[in-house]
Amino acid sequence: MLRLIPEDGELRGSIRKRDGCWVFVLDLGTDHATGARRQLYRRGFKTKGQAERALSEALSEIHRGKFVRPTNGALSDYLIGWLESRRADLRPTTLYGYEKIVTKRIVPTIGHVKLSELDAVTLEAWYTQLLTIGGSNGGRLSAKTVANIAGVLSAALSDAVRLKLLRHNPTADARLPRREAREMTAWTEGEASSFLDSVRGERLYPLWRLVLATGLRRGELCGLRWSDVDLESGRLEVAITRVVAEEVVIGSPKTKAGARLVALDAGTVAALAAWRQRQAEERLAAGPAWTDHGVVFVDELGVPPHPETITRWWNEAVTRTAVRRIRLHDARHTAATLALRAGVPLKVVTQRLGHADVAVTMRVYQHVTAQDDRAAAEALGRALGDVL
Repeated sequence: MLRLIPEDGELRGSIRKRDGCWVFVLDLGTDHATGARRQLYRRGFKTKGQAERALSEALSEIHRGKFVRPTNGALSDYLIGWLESRRADLRPTTLYGYEKIVTKRIVPTIGHVKLSELDAVTLEAWYTQLLTIGGSNGGRLSAKTVANIAGVLSAALSDAVRLKLLRHNPTADARLPRREAREMTAWTEGEASSFLDSVRGERLYPLWRLVLATGLRRGELCGLRWSDVDLESGRLEVAITRVVAEEVVIGSPKTKAGARLVALDAGTVAALAAWRQRQAEERLAAGPAWTDHGVVFVDELGVPPHPETITRWWNEAVTRTAVRRIRLHDARHTAATLALRAGVPLKVVTQRLGHADVAVTMRVYQHVTAQDDRAAAEALGRALGDVL
């Protein structure tokens, strides 16, 4: 048996052969709280040299303050505690999303694995499992959904590293499934104009006009209050959102950039002014049945609709027209694309959309900026004349 004693003489480790493999035992001293002797025991080394190097590494980490004591706890136990620790600092919608992923996707599939035994091989096999039978009723999950699940696990394990429960975050080594780039869908100027012409006489025309003119997100449309709208100056403030978690949650925008002022064109101001007048008439007609929430877009009794209802109304409105069908979120893409096509500076479009920086806008709308760059090159070439 080889006994290694560090220079300070405080820690002692021993190496021995047991059951055909080499093991080391590191004496960590006495636990002052319980009086019990603390030891670190590791086995499975094929050679004596491997065990010696592992023991030396453990001693070095202790001296450098980077030692991680292995835990036998299951991943599921850690994740439950992690969620509870994040409850105070996460937005309700974010927390709900994390809880849903942890309880429905992670715990039932790899929650039994020990936290200390998670590695890239285990994770990549798990990703493949999620792709094939990870969905509801054993259905498939998209690569994007798998990446979202892995992102939550990565965040949780990063905290485990910070708390010295893990030496390294294994999600950094695991390769995610390849994601097929999804082409962004947006209407042309003619399609957007045709749609608005088709729904001009409908009750919700002001809502559709607003989303195509500003690119507001669904949660921002649902949370917009009359107190946030200044028709005289022609602008609105994005200050409140109504989004879907386990229930509809009212809160502030997710990012600092999301809280913003957005200018309105004259046509959109006129549409909102007409909407406010119509809402006043509906309030008078409803009488005591009216409930005042101060929200811009409500039903005939003043009740703000569920965000999913807004999506359903959009789909129904588009279906009634002859225009190519797109999602409600694609109306946001349409607003951004038309603005870029009209020559609005990229920085201004970024601010109107509530993106964190222009890099986000360029990444989402790179096909638009690339086409405009080509047009600019051709225009400059014409200005310079043909060179043979």
